Amino acid sequence: MSLYGNCYRNLLWPTYELCRGRQMWRLCRQAQQRQWWPARRLAEFQFAELRRLLDHAYANCPWYASQWQKNRLTPDKIHSIDDFSRFPSISKDDIRQHRHDMRATGNVSSIYEHRTGGSTGVPLRFFINRASYEWRQAVSQRGYSWAGCLDGERQFYLWGQPIGTPPLIQRLKTKLHNTFLRRHLVSCFCLNEALLADCARQINTFRPITIIGYTNALHTLARYILDRRLSLHRPGAIITAAEGVNSLQRAAMEQAFGAPVFASYGSREFMLIAMECEHHHGLHISADNLLVEVVRPDGSPCAEGETGEILVTDLHNYGMPFIRYKIGDLGVPTARACPCGRGLPLLERVEGRILDIIRAADGRAVPGEFFPHLIKEFPSVRQFQVIQKQLDRLHLKLVLEPGQHDDQLRRLQQEVQHVLGHSVRLDIEAVPEIPQTASGKFRVTVSELPPA
Repeated sequence: MSLYGNCYRNLLWPTYELCRGRQMWRLCRQAQQRQWWPARRLAEFQFAELRRLLDHAYANCPWYASQWQKNRLTPDKIHSIDDFSRFPSISKDDIRQHRHDMRATGNVSSIYEHRTGGSTGVPLRFFINRASYEWRQAVSQRGYSWAGCLDGERQFYLWGQPIGTPPLIQRLKTKLHNTFLRRHLVSCFCLNEALLADCARQINTFRPITIIGYTNALHTLARYILDRRLSLHRPGAIITAAEGVNSLQRAAMEQAFGAPVFASYGSREFMLIAMECEHHHGLHISADNLLVEVVRPDGSPCAEGETGEILVTDLHNYGMPFIRYKIGDLGVPTARACPCGRGLPLLERVEGRILDIIRAADGRAVPGEFFPHLIKEFPSVRQFQVIQKQLDRLHLKLVLEPGQHDDQLRRLQQEVQHVLGHSVRLDIEAVPEIPQTASGKFRVTVSELPPA
């Protein structure tokens, strides 16, 4: 750790927070302490925060009160997490249609609007209060610290950028903020060869302690470095965000950057939901700020090792509560403890978008995660994307290494059809590149079918 970093974290930042009358520095210190609480104590803390949130929503959010009364449910009937599972979940469409009725009408200060582009390209607008923002910042800083990523230490971000040109004052504030934090940001919205070369040069000049970025952007940079056998400054860790990381990508990044990869799972709605620690035995859930459930289609809790839909409850967004929110991801729960000793519960893994499941005419469904596991066995494939527009047809785009690959492509086709059956026709197309979405991300599997 650097002298400046210690000075920033222990003097500059606390003084700034005190002058602004904010509590984030205190919340960060408390979050660092809570991670070492026993699991039972953390669960008791989480349930107490949940009860307070439900009481608040029932008294101050007309939409929630109406929905719960229809189901003859009230917060005073909640005596355990099992009781809570009877409450209805909410969807993105519920928020789009009723967000103003979901907004708290009581004495909640500093409520402002937030938004996310959404995986379908349809913006989702919602409200958040300042205290909730400070909570999510605190648990995010805690999670990133497991990878040695601390404010005041050099951090290199391969990240998105705001759409359009922000006002000059905003740009100056952002630049000053990043300077104090020692963050160096590069936009990944246009990953061409010139930008990749410039990224490698800037990493060697800036010499970051941590590199953080969109998973596929970092993987693209890693492939560029490996292909050209570039000599690169070795950071202490790589943090992947915005998308899941598969074994193929993890291996390439660790080889290129010479550092371990720490996978994070988050969203615009909640910031950090879960993250790997130094043991990489799953993702620790931010359970003191969020309640994360993994459920079956009928709403019942999944068993350990079973894939289900992820529901998230934000325990501290009193501005517009998110209660049993269908975030749109699939996950696998686990009850095992991590060797690190933290009491924060684990998610075994996150398996991707619900709409990105590949389906067959005979009723089969294959999680998108299947394809990275399959294609890692085919070294000639540099990048791929699976697109499904019809139940009986699948389009597989491949970016291939130079050379002849007929035998591998035949074997790849056989493996896919072994899993999906012969009711699905597989069209394989070799392409020079696979474009990003408008938000600067890659979608590995794309289903344009209506939800099952």
